[in-house]
Amino acid sequence: MDGQVRECRRFRFTQKAIESLPQQPPDARSREAEYSDVEVVGLRVIVSKTGRKFFDFRYRFNKRKRVLRVGEFPSVSLKDARQRVHEYKNGLSRGIDPLIERGNLVSAISFAEFADKEFMPYAKANKRSWKTDLGKLKNDLIPLWGKLPLSAISTRDVQGLYSRVRTENSPTYANRYLALIGRMFTLAIQWGHLPDGKNPTRGIKKYRENGARERFLARDEIDRLLAALDARPERATANAIKFLLFTGMRRGEAIGLKWENVDLEKATVFLPKTKSGKTRTVMLNVLAKSVLEEMAALRTKGHPYVFPGKTSKTHLAEPRKTFENVKSAAGLDNLHLHDLRHTFASLAINQGASLYEVQKLLGHASSQMTQRYAHLADESLRAVTDDVAKEITHAVA
Repeated sequence: MDGQVRECRRFRFTQKAIESLPQQPPDARSREAEYSDVEVVGLRVIVSKTGRKFFDFRYRFNKRKRVLRVGEFPSVSLKDARQRVHEYKNGLSRGIDPLIERGNLVSAISFAEFADKEFMPYAKANKRSWKTDLGKLKNDLIPLWGKLPLSAISTRDVQGLYSRVRTENSPTYANRYLALIGRMFTLAIQWGHLPDGKNPTRGIKKYRENGARERFLARDEIDRLLAALDARPERATANAIKFLLFTGMRRGEAIGLKWENVDLEKATVFLPKTKSGKTRTVMLNVLAKSVLEEMAALRTKGHPYVFPGKTSKTHLAEPRKTFENVKSAAGLDNLHLHDLRHTFASLAINQGASLYEVQKLLGHASSQMTQRYAHLADESLRAVTDDVAKEITHAVA
């Protein structure tokens, strides 16, 4: 699954044995561990990296391998799972594919229902980036397709959304949308919601990702951006965008920041879980610290998030709408939110920071990602050697 080969271990299932199965190790190559029951052939237990356990039924129909999700353990007991598999096998003996039979009953499931009740629980159990998926669903996919049955969403629908996202964002960002939609429909097919097996993303050509994007704000552009942000009434969103520029943090790291991980006295922010799955500490400069001090003054008592959302327990939603308005007010074209991170890196290098230091500031797991700024470092070195030449010239004169 997901391009990974999973080892399937076999033993006789018991309720106690299933309860004691360990979660899949976080550093394992495959997302899930798979176990096979020697008593009822085809019955499997799938264990995720978060410890969630599911019963699957693996079988063949018309010489094709099929998978049917039976249910989640322990809501579905071992006894019930075995009974259902026996019923499915009975249907197979009469030429009935249980996946199609169940699909006929649930084919009317809406996109929103599938996203909320099936895909997101799966994503939370298997993906570190599940919050990014949730943002895409809430901001675009569910408002657009939420009430439609899964089977009613066509390739034309997907292509239309895909093209619109591309006009507002980079090819890479648009391709992430397509990958999310494709993965959702692959799972819907696997879990029996689309018995015809049609994935509407199939045949859509991905946009070419022309290497690393390079868009850095010039000094006058920074001035206009900050002035436009200061004029915005929604202070949490405006300050979150400022914070991205002042720290170089990733969008998800910033808007999900909790007060418990902020130390204003030491001017540091602790990130317990980053994109690479590791922890890191962010050093705050005076501008970043001033943003947090303003948010502390605006904080509602007991609210856990630095940049609060609309309720007492949520963080700020996607700041894209405010960012688009700010860009328009500042007269900035071809600028993405992630370019603020690039700008922070370019400013650091122009001030003499090494690539290693920039790697640590941005939280890159390896130096490979930081190499995109190598040409900036070369320009900085050239300026240094030119200064040395000037000093020697003055000395000779």
